[in-house]
Amino acid sequence: MAHMSQLHFDILNVIMVMVATSSGGARDVARAAASCTMLLEQARSLDVLKVVNFQRLTFTIYDFVMHRHPNDLICMCAVAGNQAAQSILGKALLYHDLWFWRMVFEDNKQAYYGIINANEALHHHNLVRTFILKASSEDIVAMRSYLVDYVITYAGYNAAHEHCIIYTIYNMCSYEAAKLKVRRTGINYVYLTFGSFSSVLVRLQPPNEELYRENVVTLFDKLFPTAHS
Repeated sequence: MAHMSQLHFDILNVIMVMVATSSGGARDVARAAASCTMLLEQARSLDVLKVVNFQRLTFTIYDFVMHRHPNDLICMCAVAGNQAAQSILGKALLYHDLWFWRMVFEDNKQAYYGIINANEALHHHNLVRTFILKASSEDIVAMRSYLVDYVITYAGYNAAHEHCIIYTIYNMCSYEAAKLKVRRTGINYVYLTFGSFSSVLVRLQPPNEELYRENVVTLFDKLFPTAHS
């Protein structure tokens, strides 16, 4: 039987990609990377970083403290273009985590002075935009007020009001909350409360699941034109 050190680079790469995309995803990659130098090198390759699965990880305002390092897996994956990791960093920024804000600003400063490539720099508008598109329903509902605060802070209340993005964010969150309600209570139970119309829509004539998020992103792009460049 061949020892791992005898395996070809490409075979190791395939193995690590499979580990990264498994249900254990990020945790399994971290464990594998800690086992030997060869797997650590593979874990830091773009092929792996782009596809690491973060679905089993949840992040509260307190959990981000453990990931405050540029070489943390989440940070490296975000730089590599992993949208799940970018969504997580977007949530950190919405939570006003100062360490991640400083990291983003430092990235942009280095890109401005040519120290790193512009496409390697993270930008807060892009990260928040990715959060809106990729976050779970639970996160979207929980971060409603943070999203509104972010838009008002960086676009101004008048511009946000003029573009109707505040209303659209609340509309998106109401729909995501209705989806959660249906998931938890079953399709045969209808609440006759405020917001029940959204619940009925989810049950009887569900629109494209991305519709409400795309509406928010369309307005977000008008307010922050560089967010999707």
